[in-house]
Amino acid sequence: MPKIRAKVRINLHISKLFCTFAENISIVRLNMRWLRAIITGWKDLLFPLCCPICGKVLEQENECICRDCLKLLPRTDQAVLRDNLTEDLFVDEPQFCRGASFLFYHKGKEIQHLLHLLKYGDYPQIGYELGRQAAYEYMQTDFFEDIKVIMPVPLHPNRLKKRGYNQSEWIARGLGDVLGIPVDTSHLTREVNNKKQALQKGIGREQNVAGIFAVNHPEELYHTHILLVDDIITTGSTLRSCMQTMRAFKGSKVSVFAIARAT
Repeated sequence: MPKIRAKVRINLHISKLFCTFAENISIVRLNMRWLRAIITGWKDLLFPLCCPICGKVLEQENECICRDCLKLLPRTDQAVLRDNLTEDLFVDEPQFCRGASFLFYHKGKEIQHLLHLLKYGDYPQIGYELGRQAAYEYMQTDFFEDIKVIMPVPLHPNRLKKRGYNQSEWIARGLGDVLGIPVDTSHLTREVNNKKQALQKGIGREQNVAGIFAVNHPEELYHTHILLVDDIITTGSTLRSCMQTMRAFKGSKVSVFAIARAT
């Protein structure tokens, strides 16, 4: 597994360098398409993107996890299970409607590696693909019924600038593209650049996220069913803080979705 992970990282970074090189070469415009095609062809031949789990060369251009590994990731089936391990965390929130996590999170397993790449490995496409896969599977249930807006948990602008993307937004856009539901990144913001939640324990997790979010123009989302999206749920502190701030959306309902639920 370490050798596979190193190979995936090297090929991913080299692939991005080739793409950047192709996009920034300053030559006659008529020759640009031809040159880009040649560079892309060599890049795909010499440094193909591989599945970050098994190391297999990916066959589809828009894939970032092979079909075989995607099938083996541990589903929770929470879309059809009420009072599940995700919903249990939010039953005291007055706006809460439903909750589900797509996969179980286990340290040292493939899902931990995927989420680490998603969050810290400059590989947001993993979030998009897992969001799409969850949407396709959950469409067979009533989990997304009546949801009008998908809202990712926001990052603080400083952290967003440093990371370059919000992993929860990529998950949300994967969901939204399959479901045809708009993604909203403007009505909920993070006003405090708090410490990393993963470094906190116990009551410190609740304190670390208390009062860090804010809403904009809440009247625009009155009486709306909102799907709040995050990458991983551990204690639910971050999502509870979001929901407490979202009470300003009067008459609204909030359902919760995450890629993984830590147990």
